Amino acid sequence: MKEVRIMHEQPSKHNDTGTATGKGYVYIAGAGPGDPELLTMKAHRVLLEADVILYDDLVSPDLVDQYPAAEKIYTGKRKDSHHFEQDEINQEIVRHALKGKIVVRLKGGDPFIFGRGGEEIDTLRRQGIGYEIIPGITAAHGASAYTEIPLTMRKVSSSVSFCTGHPVSKIQVPDTDTIVYYMVASSVHDVLDMVAAKGRSGDTKVAVVQNATRYNQKTFTGTLDEFRKRERAVYSPALLIIGDNISQFIETSWYSRKKKVLMTGGDSKRYPGTDYIVVNFPCRRVAGADLDAVKATIEGIDDFSMLFFQNKSSVKYFFKYLFENGRDVRHLSHMTICTSGRAAAAELLTYGIIPDCCLEAEGSAGLGLTGLLSKEGLAQQHILLPCSGNVDESVAAELRDAGNRVTPLGVYVHEAQRQEDAVDLEFIDEIYFSSPGCVRNFRTLYGSIPDRIRVTPADDRTAEELQRQFGR
Repeated sequence: MKEVRIMHEQPSKHNDTGTATGKGYVYIAGAGPGDPELLTMKAHRVLLEADVILYDDLVSPDLVDQYPAAEKIYTGKRKDSHHFEQDEINQEIVRHALKGKIVVRLKGGDPFIFGRGGEEIDTLRRQGIGYEIIPGITAAHGASAYTEIPLTMRKVSSSVSFCTGHPVSKIQVPDTDTIVYYMVASSVHDVLDMVAAKGRSGDTKVAVVQNATRYNQKTFTGTLDEFRKRERAVYSPALLIIGDNISQFIETSWYSRKKKVLMTGGDSKRYPGTDYIVVNFPCRRVAGADLDAVKATIEGIDDFSMLFFQNKSSVKYFFKYLFENGRDVRHLSHMTICTSGRAAAAELLTYGIIPDCCLEAEGSAGLGLTGLLSKEGLAQQHILLPCSGNVDESVAAELRDAGNRVTPLGVYVHEAQRQEDAVDLEFIDEIYFSSPGCVRNFRTLYGSIPDRIRVTPADDRTAEELQRQFGR
């Protein structure tokens, strides 16, 4: 029996009582303005340690999905459409911390710049719960960098103010060279009228930046007088920048020159970051599984001699449920761990585990899964096969043909993406389809692909499905 190789085993996040006072610990962290890569290293570290992540609407789902071990609680809060009121968020943070858990309150932008982080630490102080603040890149800084509009510039702007665009009755107009207004989706004209009333010239430069640092970032520029006459819809999230520094803006900024690629799966490294912006969009949503069956199997984990992972999702959700049921990698030390392909092996590394074998059919002299298992001497095993709720019987059959007993365990369920999750194709230059199933699900969600968008299939089967579904 091969021994599981554990690269490193992190210490327990906390003891049974969390801290000496029996309470957990809270991190109030900024996620940045939208681009997941703008997260700080410290925020990344504490998210890896988190038991619970409470995240806002403006936090990218791609970012949150990178931390499978934590419980995720969506606390989305937009104007007139609150999933959680602020008091409820405060209570939820406290509830988990009092259970001795490590809690990360993850906010878009920076917690202390219109992020209501101050209200949350007031609550933590009253409860005697330990906390830290982790700053994030605020939306104004992200919008400035990604539009090439400097907030300060020698001989043009030596001062800058951050303000909010609501409530309208309290709009302020500071006497600074540059003013940035947050949260202006419904009040752009009110703000501009107030700025004009305070004596700013009608020739003052104005820019509205929507979805700053995201794939669908859009910038509108003009003068104060021009904008006041416009009847242009502005959609949240949006920033309003006022000042002559906007003269630096050009339509072909470094960010706008990058091609936007919609990835439905596969390795995003095929599109280098110097030339492309990758928008990750699995055509299928991944949901939970039969928790009773999962719990019973994990409680009987000693009955199995081998773990076989087909893909990243099977790894991610197996470990999620392993941890939730009070176990960790030490309970797998008696098992041989194998993967089918490098993606699953790479996902295992995030849990500190190197698989005993990585079976790749390509480049293996035509050997199928049965042949590869035989070559590795892996027979007469009792294999636990974490997988989708729709079991791939062909894989289970090949494992059995190699002389093994196989128990499939559905740890996730694939569902079609919902229309509200759809990506705006107006901003997409290329779509990479990773499988025939993604092509079919994409057709269900979108119906068609604009002719200007290039399509790239992963293999011949996917190319054939593209031809059937879209005639391309």
